[in-house]
Amino acid sequence: MLMNKKFTLLLIPDDESGTQSYDISKNFIIFIIILISVFLIGVIFIIINSFPAINEYDVLNKKYNELAQERMKVIELTKGLKRIKQMDNFVRKSLGTEFNFSQNPKIIDSVLMLIPENNIITFSDNIPSVPPIEGFISQRMENKFSMVDDFHNGIDIVAKQGTPIKASASGLVVFSGWTYEMGNQVIIYHGDGYFTHYGHNQQNLKFQLDIVKRGEVIGLVGNSGVSSGPHLHFEIWKDKKSIDPLIYFPEFKKMDLTSN
Repeated sequence: MLMNKKFTLLLIPDDESGTQSYDISKNFIIFIIILISVFLIGVIFIIINSFPAINEYDVLNKKYNELAQERMKVIELTKGLKRIKQMDNFVRKSLGTEFNFSQNPKIIDSVLMLIPENNIITFSDNIPSVPPIEGFISQRMENKFSMVDDFHNGIDIVAKQGTPIKASASGLVVFSGWTYEMGNQVIIYHGDGYFTHYGHNQQNLKFQLDIVKRGEVIGLVGNSGVSSGPHLHFEIWKDKKSIDPLIYFPEFKKMDLTSN
């Protein structure tokens, strides 16, 4: 008799309509309770069993990110090596001779000595001292590895397209042409191991074996090559090592958009 016991549910409205009653058996209530309990137990079981899968996913995701970073490092190292080889080939072809920097460190200096007397380049002239353009620094020199941009061997100076680019020091143009990464590019050798690079130009106005004076216009600011907008990529090299241009031109630090 106890199992057949029923419960009556009364619904009493606020208005004057009649009261409604519903009879609910005890067995039905027990069935609903059991059904809810089974559902909750199933949910808890799924949650508990999913923890190892979540942890495994986190481990695999971490390993994937580490491998991706290593792959980026390898790619950037390869790009850096290719770029160094390109620069070496440019200089070799421009000078019309085959040489080894390590074996003949003064061979380009000897080429500069052949320049006519009215175009003599003095020691003070070959040190970068004239800012190539006026503008804002959008990216500093960076030799450390990152996921965004590695081996950035110079600075990016934002300026209006068509702005004249000046030679930062006197010297000999050893390369003037196109490269995939830098687009229109000019490389000048200044003697005493100094090179300067000017990339992403709209147009090169000086060509191989041209002699340029400090402050002379050699090109126009552009957006050629791999570039996100008009700017000049400027590098300084000394004895086969890249040097931060901000050391030579500290005034650019006041116009550095990357500083906090």
